[in-house]
Amino acid sequence: MARQYKKILKKIKPKNVPAVQQEKPGNDLLLLGIIVITLIVMAVGWDHFDDYNRALYMLLASSLILTYTSRHSKLSDRVQSFVGVASLVCMGLAAALFLVIVYNQFFS
Repeated sequence: MARQYKKILKKIKPKNVPAVQQEKPGNDLLLLGIIVITLIVMAVGWDHFDDYNRALYMLLASSLILTYTSRHSKLSDRVQSFVGVASLVCMGLAAALFLVIVYNQFFS
């Protein structure tokens, strides 16, 4: 009975089970394209932007670069969480600055 049980266990779950491979993230070509477009717009329009718009584009580019970094670099969990939080903070500040720019342009 014990031999049959061991045979059944070997058939159900073999000893040499390959390790589960972690899925590699995609190339994120869309994210790279948005980063490049943001940097081009920032470089071309630098002379035409005021300080608020310059800060907005720098925060947006920083957020996108940090997002790309967190997806494609091999960082420790602590640093990975820091990079994720920094990306969200930059994104939130860019959104708040956008609202300030809209308010200054249209309501004052």
